[in-house]
Amino acid sequence: MRTVNSTPFSTRLLRRSGVVAGLVGLTLGATACGGDDDAGSGASGSMTVLITQEAKGIDPVMTTVSSLTGGNQAAAVFDMLFWINPKTGKAEPQIAESATAAEGNSVWTIKLKPNVKFSDGTALDAEAVKFNWERHADPANRSVQFTAVKGMKFEAVDGLTVKVTLPAPNAHFDLVVAHNLAFIGSPTAIRSDPKLFAQKPVGAGPFKLKSWMRDSQLTLERNNSYWGQGKPALKELIFKPVMDQKQRLAALSSGQAQLMTTAHFPSTEQARKDGMTVTLDPKSGGFMTMFDTSKPPFNDPRARRAFALIMNPDDRNQTIQGSPGQTLKGLFQPASPFANPEAVYATNNRVEAQKLLDELATEGKSLNFTYTTNSSASARLTAEYWLTQIGNMKNITMKTEFLEGAAYIQKVMINNDFQASEFVITFDEPEPVLYNFTHSKGSENRTKWNNPTVDKALDDARNSDDPAVRKAAYQTVQAEIVKDVPFFAYEKSFAAAVQGKSAKIDGLSLFEDGLILFDRIALK
Repeated sequence: MRTVNSTPFSTRLLRRSGVVAGLVGLTLGATACGGDDDAGSGASGSMTVLITQEAKGIDPVMTTVSSLTGGNQAAAVFDMLFWINPKTGKAEPQIAESATAAEGNSVWTIKLKPNVKFSDGTALDAEAVKFNWERHADPANRSVQFTAVKGMKFEAVDGLTVKVTLPAPNAHFDLVVAHNLAFIGSPTAIRSDPKLFAQKPVGAGPFKLKSWMRDSQLTLERNNSYWGQGKPALKELIFKPVMDQKQRLAALSSGQAQLMTTAHFPSTEQARKDGMTVTLDPKSGGFMTMFDTSKPPFNDPRARRAFALIMNPDDRNQTIQGSPGQTLKGLFQPASPFANPEAVYATNNRVEAQKLLDELATEGKSLNFTYTTNSSASARLTAEYWLTQIGNMKNITMKTEFLEGAAYIQKVMINNDFQASEFVITFDEPEPVLYNFTHSKGSENRTKWNNPTVDKALDDARNSDDPAVRKAAYQTVQAEIVKDVPFFAYEKSFAAAVQGKSAKIDGLSLFEDGLILFDRIALK
């Protein structure tokens, strides 16, 4: 039996996203009710947080624990059942009280904190959790977590207990809850207007919706019925999507904003030079070119390997990021207990690359493809750099496709419609991110990679608490990745937060790829 219980925690991390959604401006007023009189609450101050893109909506069926898809906004409105502690890799309870495994890790029991309510007064109980998770399982909702919950059965045992029966044993299901199923919306609000819930979200988080001017500003106000006693410390929280890195730094320097999340390395360097406080944590994963391995031309591993061998990541990172030290050698950061030092990406061998391209051409498989990416400045620079590297090679042609945020998310992240595309994965604990991304049945396997050796290793790691078993399994996965090249990773993943020049922020606790624990944050 394995049990996860409530423990407090505080740490730091954040992430870059280079996508900006181009959506029509629209102001939305909050319909959530709850205590409106914050007299005596002790809350004060308004904080403006700069994000790199507008969210498509704030709804558990479309929002993940990622800054790319509105995860920070969702964390403020919904809070989380659990969150993954990046220092320990463990699932830390937040709204939940505990998670306990039984029957060989095939059945899990989730206990909830008592007396938690959504800001509209609805109880956040076992039925509310069951309703939200079954909503993911309904194909009509097209949930981003549809694959994650496939085959699961949910039962509200009593008011505060949810029983989950899994289709296969998982010794780390609490991590799946934290990464894939953490956000819970008010069933009352969802049933009242399911189509507009994403624009008028109601949660049990530390803040509730006040107004939303699309592509300009999301304003949240303190939820005075929040379950955390005396929290949050802020009266108001504002999110502003700003894509241009210079504008973001200027806003922080002038006091127009107090905090930004980023994984744009030159911005962190410039912020330090400008006297701002920067928190930067290295992560496993990395920025990458991923390939659709299910169809031509990248169903042939020689084509994938040829692309990687053409490229010189050190030169790319010096040219674009100003730091060859950002070059990624392997998928896991060296400090990870799961790192395989022998699993190093093969790059910068143009002679070998040309041999592979010539082999393919002889078989009538000249490498012609489209590289799809978002329209951010850094993404454009990377795509243009790849073009210059390919320029003097034979039997290879690359076209570029630049998409605005909403179009990129729909085509690449939802429809998985690309030949080659820029992407990033970020993690400390490999479960469930690596399973989701590289297992043939993974919920985020955008490359459609199907490697039986990898599947078995990931299943072994998922079903064991033994560090030695998990290490051996993940080292196998790393070896297969560098051999089969379902993606070519070239820049280290990291998380960073930059505080405004005059801002003094207390309680900055972050998790996943750059999400903030907003119940703990305050302006000094």
